[in-house]
Amino acid sequence: MVTAMAGSMLSPVTGMAAKNSTPKVIVSFMNYTGRPAGADRIQELISAYTEENFGISVELLVLDSASYNQNMTLMLTSGEQVDVFNAVTLGYTSCVNNDYCLDLEEDDLIATYGAGILETLDETYIDACRIDGTLYGLPQMRDMAVGMDCFAIGAEYLDEIGFDYASMYTEESSEIIYTDIDTISDIFAQLHETIPDKYVFEPSSAANLLAQGVLVDQVGGDSFGVLLDPENSLVVEDLYSSDLFYDLCSRVYAWNQAGYISQDALTDDTAVTTQVQAGTLMAYSTAGKPGIKQQESNLCGREMIIFQCGDDFMKSSGVASMPWCINSGTEDPESAMTILNAFYTDSYLSNLLCWGEEGTEWQYTDDGHITYADGIDADNTEWYNNVNWEMPNQFIAEIWEGDSLDIWTEMEAFNDESVKSIALGYAFDNSDVSSTYTALTNVYNEYVESLLLGFSDPDTVIPELEEKLQAAGLEEYMAAKQASLDAWAEANGVG
Repeated sequence: MVTAMAGSMLSPVTGMAAKNSTPKVIVSFMNYTGRPAGADRIQELISAYTEENFGISVELLVLDSASYNQNMTLMLTSGEQVDVFNAVTLGYTSCVNNDYCLDLEEDDLIATYGAGILETLDETYIDACRIDGTLYGLPQMRDMAVGMDCFAIGAEYLDEIGFDYASMYTEESSEIIYTDIDTISDIFAQLHETIPDKYVFEPSSAANLLAQGVLVDQVGGDSFGVLLDPENSLVVEDLYSSDLFYDLCSRVYAWNQAGYISQDALTDDTAVTTQVQAGTLMAYSTAGKPGIKQQESNLCGREMIIFQCGDDFMKSSGVASMPWCINSGTEDPESAMTILNAFYTDSYLSNLLCWGEEGTEWQYTDDGHITYADGIDADNTEWYNNVNWEMPNQFIAEIWEGDSLDIWTEMEAFNDESVKSIALGYAFDNSDVSSTYTALTNVYNEYVESLLLGFSDPDTVIPELEEKLQAAGLEEYMAAKQASLDAWAEANGVG
């Protein structure tokens, strides 16, 4: 067994045995397909290890992405035990405003029980998770930037239409093909004509398409007031009346009208990678980063070719968009922080979270990578975590074959060299305009998903959307965000 790293082994939590011989920490996160078949076994391995080293048991609460927001909200508001959770899809600011998140520095909690986290994470990234100076969450070790406007397309389907993607790789990039949107549209047209019995394209989600398809900064974690020139300007503007939004909706509407998108896309919440794996879908939108080709190929069970049409971009919320938090209602914050610290610092635990059990899910290759264990593949594995970017620290886990053994060095360079928002680290406390936010969200839910999946004509529906957003208080909300952003900029010497 791999021994724990010093940051987790030296936790003073052992003194808690007096009040509870085996305290239990419930850790909740989402993946795209729900609780894997091998979750109980992985949980037992994790818990046996943490009991041996810290005197704490662990329960994994793994929920599917479609229900994570609703189920977690119910649990957090009802007082049901959830000690550590990821704020993905919940919205970090919303979690803080709803008092779901514990102040991680209160009573020196993280300094005492999470020293390994402080040694692991860059201080700049930790500070980016502060809201009004208080640290409520911690970022993952992951890609903080986003390769914008990316598409994953099955290699076998490109082969079938005779598209020579191999010649498009360069010395600088052997996993992402940089191209333009006209090339993608042309590929989709050929796929539809040649392979009419499969759907050509579907966004990974409407929200992801918006976040990954246009280079704007959704400051404050929502799209009701954005930076349209995020590298240079702190002016909050209306996304939905912009040419960028219109062009994105028009593109997807044209693809839908051409028959590329399933007519069930609005109601079918099956993950796009699952659809590709099942052989019913050929392409989907994604975000670029080092290792993206292998990641998506593993998820789909077939080789995927990645095309990128935009820049690499780090948004203001790029660091703090889905932090790990401790529930403000936890009865044992010391144990919760101890387990979180272990997940950030212990390679054995990180491997279990990311890849499952050695010899059952995976095995080492001769060159130091890992791959599926004998007799195991994408179809029958009982634990292949499809959200390793959500895990606390994938950088200390093993590296899957097909990825560079230097991938984490490449990831750091990817983050460092990306275009960065001038508002990096800004977070918006919208509690004073929360009712307006709710009204705007209701309008969003009524119109935007249909627009971003291509079911609504942007020429007629965007004006309706804009009218209702204005009636719901968009200008008031944007003014509050602008005032907050200006105060943040002045306090931090930005602009």
